[in-house]
Amino acid sequence: MHVLMVSGVFPPEPVVSSQTSVQIAEKMAGQGHQVKVLAPFPSRPMGQMYPQYKRSLLQSEACPQGYKVIRCFSIFSSVSSLLSRFLENISFGLSAFFVVLFSPRADIVYGNTWPIFAQGLTCLAARLRGIPVVLSVQDVYPESLSAQGRLSETHPLYKILKWIDRRIARSCRALIVISDRFAEIYRNDRGVPAQQVHVIPNWVDPQEISLLPQDQFRKRCGIPREAFVYVYGGNIGVAAGVEVAIEAFSKVKNDRVYLLIAGDGTQRTACENLVAKSGVHNIIFHHPWPVEETSEVLAAADVLILPTLGEQSLASVPSKMLNYMLAGRPILAVAAHGSDIEKIMNEALCGWQVTPHNPEALIDILASLAEMPVAELTEKGENGRKYVLEHFSRDVCLPEAVRIILCAVQN
Repeated sequence: MHVLMVSGVFPPEPVVSSQTSVQIAEKMAGQGHQVKVLAPFPSRPMGQMYPQYKRSLLQSEACPQGYKVIRCFSIFSSVSSLLSRFLENISFGLSAFFVVLFSPRADIVYGNTWPIFAQGLTCLAARLRGIPVVLSVQDVYPESLSAQGRLSETHPLYKILKWIDRRIARSCRALIVISDRFAEIYRNDRGVPAQQVHVIPNWVDPQEISLLPQDQFRKRCGIPREAFVYVYGGNIGVAAGVEVAIEAFSKVKNDRVYLLIAGDGTQRTACENLVAKSGVHNIIFHHPWPVEETSEVLAAADVLILPTLGEQSLASVPSKMLNYMLAGRPILAVAAHGSDIEKIMNEALCGWQVTPHNPEALIDILASLAEMPVAELTEKGENGRKYVLEHFSRDVCLPEAVRIILCAVQN
């Protein structure tokens, strides 16, 4: 079988959905299928070309696992603005459109790319070729734009984007969504037949996160052994809401409590400036953050902090949450009622949650957790690791994703 994958992110980019894409490619190639992946030249998280690549319209890579990668031209998004994201989105979408249209015909197209334009152009090209599409939905648009305060629900563009998303979803042979809430939206609001919507959360490979001593990374950062440490580890972008954590933490008057922010992204400089203005000295930034440091950075935490911007948690599930849980540390989340974050945390009993737009509650809990008994923190962390291994592991989710892709060809 000839499988054509269109992935908006792909290794070496350190993004969870790039890992799910490569694992699907490896799994299907290992089963004897002919797999070709269309992906942009890597630029995440900083929106800059990786040094080992050179700019071109197309570049082919043969991977030792038996699949092929076609790197396609796109405009990099170096700032988190609507225009910048749109140009990145539509430029890659156009590149993928022409490759899908003029490549040897595939039996199935699997799309794990950006809404709405790259998704729509991929689906259009596949439809013109008569190729069925399985689409992975990582964020619900335009709802996510509204949650970030970028686009009002009453704006005409919001209604247009929602109409386009509905048409895209209905054109697919199958949708893979990452949460039950997303499934409800596509079944009830977008009108996609229930049997075509499949819930498969993003997954993690348990071997990627090791349980390490807490003080191993603290020494490198000059953090005292006796300190209580909150850690944020992930992309520092608009939707992440890292500024929310910084503003609350700067009001916690306790020199024993530290905040370590590991990662990079379009908002990193703004966050560093915010810390400088606050005059707080116990907030530490660590970047670049290579993948091989993930375990020791997360292990440095007493509590891992998961902020989100506004109502963003209602439109997406931060993939970093799974690595947090796998690291065996408790989580403090800023998330809306009714969100998938709230649902997972309630089921896993892995931490604490405060709602957005409630800075006083966040300040209070940041201060109080620093005084909590170690045994209670440990129990929450162990609960999270056990839950993620049972529900979000590679062994559980990857075979089901491959099965849905293969079934879509037969239907």
